[in-house]
Amino acid sequence: MKKEIRTFALGMLLSTSILGVVYYQYDKQQPLTQSQVEAYLKKHHEIALSNAQYHALQEKANKANKQAKQGTPNITTVHIYHLVIEKGDVPAKFAKKLETAKIIADADTLTSYLETHQLTRAIRPGTYEIRSDMSYEQIAAILTHGKR
Repeated sequence: MKKEIRTFALGMLLSTSILGVVYYQYDKQQPLTQSQVEAYLKKHHEIALSNAQYHALQEKANKANKQAKQGTPNITTVHIYHLVIEKGDVPAKFAKKLETAKIIADADTLTSYLETHQLTRAIRPGTYEIRSDMSYEQIAAILTHGKR
């Protein structure tokens, strides 16, 4: 009986050793490339934000929650800006204009949104009325579909 238990224990030790060696030899994953990350985000209809953008959104949400809990009305001023896009204008140029006019919080975020959704080539020249209460998606829809 002792011999069988020792043989069983030796078999368990040998199996565990083999599994450990295989696990540590083949568990080395390669880091993801930029193109793999972009393909994943595009497939799942998601976008990536920088830490600064994420924290800015989080802070804005916390501020709105505090105002709602205090019972104070959330009064916001809506700014209206007439954006003129000339033929050949790049998104960074008019995004900076919108940021300066306090229509959007961050020009880089709008530019990233347009690039991520491959809308930069679909932007049409013209004059557009953009409001500060619009989302990036709404702004992109106006700029690409020509609604004035």
